[in-house]
Amino acid sequence: VGCVCAFVIYCGPFNSEFRDKLYASFQADTQKRSVPAHEKIPVVSFLVDQGTIGEWALEGLPSDELSIQNAIMVTRSSRYPLMVDPQGQANRWIKSREKARISENPSMCITTLSAKNLKDQIEFTMGEGLCLIIENVENEVDPMLDPVLDKQIIKKGKNKYINVSDQNMDYKENFSLYFTSRLPNPHFSPELSAKATVIDFTVTLKGLEQQLLGKLIGMEMKSLEDTLAALEEDVTNNTKSLQLLDKQLLERLSN
Repeated sequence: VGCVCAFVIYCGPFNSEFRDKLYASFQADTQKRSVPAHEKIPVVSFLVDQGTIGEWALEGLPSDELSIQNAIMVTRSSRYPLMVDPQGQANRWIKSREKARISENPSMCITTLSAKNLKDQIEFTMGEGLCLIIENVENEVDPMLDPVLDKQIIKKGKNKYINVSDQNMDYKENFSLYFTSRLPNPHFSPELSAKATVIDFTVTLKGLEQQLLGKLIGMEMKSLEDTLAALEEDVTNNTKSLQLLDKQLLERLSN
C-alpha cells in the first residue's frame, strides 16, 4: 500500500520510463527496510478494476497504461490535479467525464485564470457542488485560489465554508477543481507543486500508435469501429454488474 501511495503522490510529473524507475526504487527501499510486502505490485490492477477502466475508455481516455495511471492519479489523489496537457487529451477526457455537471452551467464551470469573473465562478461551483475546469494555466496560479487548493475548510454547524479573498464561500464535498496547461515543459513553483497533484498527460509513442490505429479503423472500417465501441460498452456494463452482484452477495453472507 505504501509503495502504491508513493507512486500516486510523487510520480505524476514524470514520463512512463522514469515512473517505472521510481516505483522500482520504492519497492527496493521497502525490501531493504524489511517491510512486509509483495515482491511486485502492479499499480493499475491494485488501484482500479476493469469496469472502471472500461468506463474511462468510453469517456474518451486513451487505453495505454500511462493514460490509465494518469486517470488513477486524477481520481484517487486527495489534492486537486494540475495536468500538463499539450495535446488536449486530458481536457477532452475531463469535459466528457464531467459532462453532466458542466451542462448545468457551462459558462461557470469552464474558465481561465484571466477571467474577470473567476471569483464568482469559484463561489458558484463550490456552493453548488459542481466542477471547475481552469484551462491554459502557465507557471503560476492566482494566489486567490490558495485556500481552495489547501482545502482550508471552516465548519460552522452543519455548513462548510472556505474563505476566499476575505469572503466565506459555501463549500460542498462533491466540488471538483481541475487545472490544465498546454505548455509542453512548464516550470511550476515548488509551492504550487506541493499544493496540487502535477500529472504529465503528454502523449507517448505507444499511446499515439493506439490512437492512430483507432482513427484509421474508424475511417476505413466505420462499421467495425462502431461494433467494437458497442462491444466495449457491453463488456464494461457487464463487468460493473458482476462487481455489484459480488458485493451484494458478500454483504448478504456477512449478515
